[in-house]
Amino acid sequence: MKNIISLIMLRIRPTLENKFIALASVIIFIGSIFANIWIVKIYKNQLYADAERRALLLCEATAISFTNTLLYQELNLIEEGGLLDNYIHDLIEDPKTSVVSVTVYDPEGKVLATSDYREFLKPNSANLSSVRPVAQMRLTYLEDGSKMEILYPLHISSKQFGILKMHFSLANEHARLALFKHWMLLMAMAFTIGGILIASIVARTLARPIKRLASEMRKVQEPTYEPQLECKRRDEIGELERGFVDMLTRLRAAAEEKERQQHALIQAEKLASIGTLVSGLAHEINNPLAGIRNCLRRIITRPEDSQQTQKYARLMDDALMRIEKIVRDLLNFSRKKELVLQSTDLNKIIQAAATLVDLRLKKQNLSLKLQLSSDLPAIQGDPQHLEQIFVNLLLNAVDATPEGGTITVKTEHQNGKVIAEVRDTGKGIPAEIRDKIFDPFFTTKPVGQGTGLGLSVTKAIVEKHKGNIEVLSNGPGAAFRLTFPVDMATPPYQCTCSAAILAGGKSRRMGQNKALLKLGDEVIIERIARILQTLSSDVMIISNHPQPYKFLQLPVYPDEIRGCGPLGGIYTALIHANNDN
Repeated sequence: MKNIISLIMLRIRPTLENKFIALASVIIFIGSIFANIWIVKIYKNQLYADAERRALLLCEATAISFTNTLLYQELNLIEEGGLLDNYIHDLIEDPKTSVVSVTVYDPEGKVLATSDYREFLKPNSANLSSVRPVAQMRLTYLEDGSKMEILYPLHISSKQFGILKMHFSLANEHARLALFKHWMLLMAMAFTIGGILIASIVARTLARPIKRLASEMRKVQEPTYEPQLECKRRDEIGELERGFVDMLTRLRAAAEEKERQQHALIQAEKLASIGTLVSGLAHEINNPLAGIRNCLRRIITRPEDSQQTQKYARLMDDALMRIEKIVRDLLNFSRKKELVLQSTDLNKIIQAAATLVDLRLKKQNLSLKLQLSSDLPAIQGDPQHLEQIFVNLLLNAVDATPEGGTITVKTEHQNGKVIAEVRDTGKGIPAEIRDKIFDPFFTTKPVGQGTGLGLSVTKAIVEKHKGNIEVLSNGPGAAFRLTFPVDMATPPYQCTCSAAILAGGKSRRMGQNKALLKLGDEVIIERIARILQTLSSDVMIISNHPQPYKFLQLPVYPDEIRGCGPLGGIYTALIHANNDN
């Protein structure tokens, strides 16, 4: 029974409506029980009072007749010829009287007449002890409650003639009481069921607007949600609905303002990071510019040498491509962009961030180790904002790591989470400031060297991606561990798919000047490579001239079967994909 009740309770939702119905049901049930008991008790008392009244009237009338008879016998006006027995017989036989037995005693306790002949077997002393105390009428109920006994003195003034004892049956009253209890039970059940139904209707009527309000509150998290509440009620629930709409309006305004301020902070920190990066990129741009200047001087010196001009033109083109890539990466990083979530490979984000801070690493003679998981599933993220996270963390690691140190970036997949960790070999973070490092404008750098927004902005971006960031620092070195949920819409890699670009091949069958598909232009190669990197975890280039493609940081393999055209390059790509993976 307990298991059944527990199962029912588990299946019943603890909603406000169900709680109200349950409470009302308990109150109605308990109220019905007490009302039933009270009404039955009143009815029982009324039944017994009516029975007592009828019995007393009959006993009083009988006592008068018996007293007169005893008086007439004492005066010898009538003979003792069984007149009392006749009276008793008539009383017992009358079905309207409910009389069970009648006994008449003299003042000494002797039985004068009775309907129960067992009374003659009792000694006079026993009878006397039971009736002598009666100086006036006495009514009692026998122990089993089925009979009522009345002792009535037979006297005229001070003259005592004896005692009348009458027993009345209460079977009729018990039957009527049982029937009344039955009907009261049925009425209580009907009242309880009706009360529960009414309570259910009232609960649903009261809970309907509350449910509607709760439903609207659940929809608040939807980006395109608009309140659907009409707010026509004038009671407390109407006030609650109007208050909810007003609160939602204020919250939206506050959220939009917070979003604008947070976006401004992110952009400010990004610009601060750009300032740090530019100091290193300036040197990287100056070198190709110096090379271009030298090439131009040589071309001006010997303009008639066409071979030299072509050679230096190619060198200048390579240098300009290098500058273009540096500027493009910097512009992409600094571009002001709203958060747009998409399926993103975190490994590629880390590699791009590492490229941006590469010059800072070289300048301080630091080594960067990328321990990236090969089967890392995708996450839902914004590539540009995620790149800013790792640029911030890597720049902080560069500032914290002494010359010759090592920075390690590690990714792994655990329990449906993608984990990335950036660890340095610096002095570590003191325990007393670990709780403050994510606060806005908190910095340990000298004045003028930090905004104090880097880690605060990083944490804000991580939380926008439904992730978590924590700092680990026990002794030397510090590590920042980032946790992101796996993109459930994108299944994790079951195998590694390779993609190859056949760069710069000409088909001799179509003539020396007619290319089947000329991909010698590095800009086109780069664009194709970036597109393929969004589709594959492994991209390679097949070319016999690897130097122009090194800036892509992709593996470049020579065509191992010369003279076969594109088929030779495809075969080479398949061989390397099989060997590497």
